[in-house]
Amino acid sequence: MPVFWNAAAGKLVERWLATGLAAAVYCLALVLAWAAGQPRPGQALAARLDTVGAMRPGEQITLLLVALVVVTGSGVLMRQLIFPSLRLLEGYWPRILSPVSGWLCARHTRRRVADSAAWRALYARLEDDPSTAAQPPLSASERTEYGRLEARLRWSPRDPALTMPTRVGNILRAAEAEPHHKYGLDAVLVWPHLWTLLPEPLQHELSTARQRLDDSVAAGLWSLLVLPAVYWTPWALLALLPLLVAWRWRLPRACQDYAILLQVAFDLHRQQLYRALRHPLPATAADEPRAGLRLTAHVYRGSDDPALVFDIGG
Repeated sequence: MPVFWNAAAGKLVERWLATGLAAAVYCLALVLAWAAGQPRPGQALAARLDTVGAMRPGEQITLLLVALVVVTGSGVLMRQLIFPSLRLLEGYWPRILSPVSGWLCARHTRRRVADSAAWRALYARLEDDPSTAAQPPLSASERTEYGRLEARLRWSPRDPALTMPTRVGNILRAAEAEPHHKYGLDAVLVWPHLWTLLPEPLQHELSTARQRLDDSVAAGLWSLLVLPAVYWTPWALLALLPLLVAWRWRLPRACQDYAILLQVAFDLHRQQLYRALRHPLPATAADEPRAGLRLTAHVYRGSDDPALVFDIGG
């Protein structure tokens, strides 16, 4: 029995750390903001602690339990807010914001067109294109610019119709669209099927990357929720710094890490999807987009195509 209770306690502590630690830090930040807004912060905190210390043991235990419930409940509520918040950060906004969304999408599209033209010019010189033989080789700064352009183009959708109004949205949309461009597979539709076929190490890496992505969203949300404390003290505006770090730098990087693993899953394990669904593997690279479209259509709505012959040996 002691082993059982120790294991149960360990699980409870692990669960609380996963859901309540960030909420506890948030509550502590609010307490510090409240104290900073008092004429004498140290004395105000000491008075509150003295009030708690003067309570009867039963009242103190009740207060502690209430605090634990509030902290844990806040953590659970935050987990429910992560997905809708990520959708907003991607650029899935209400229709009333369509003019702003359209303007931002057009801006991203123009930038991609300009980046693509600049990249092609540098690429021709890098590959010793005969038409650019009279031009000098790339300098160190031009090679750096070439790498920058290639990275920006990689994380923006090729199809202008798929452009999103935010950087995060374009990174994830580019990752979702890449299997379609290369293999004819709709990543959103076939991903649940492919996930079950992935080896456990890759599943673990994908789950970890997704957790880092969600943590970045949550970190920004917690920082955003501290801002109303400016009612007590202007020092609460310091929460803008972790908000900027979480959503301007950390979140795009986390999206890129997750997107890379998503592409790896399709690059290395899409054949298992064909075998599991008994679809014949494409014979050549040129046949693959057409085969991927056929497999996607079969997953989405079935097929009565007489030309589709199942691979019985798959």
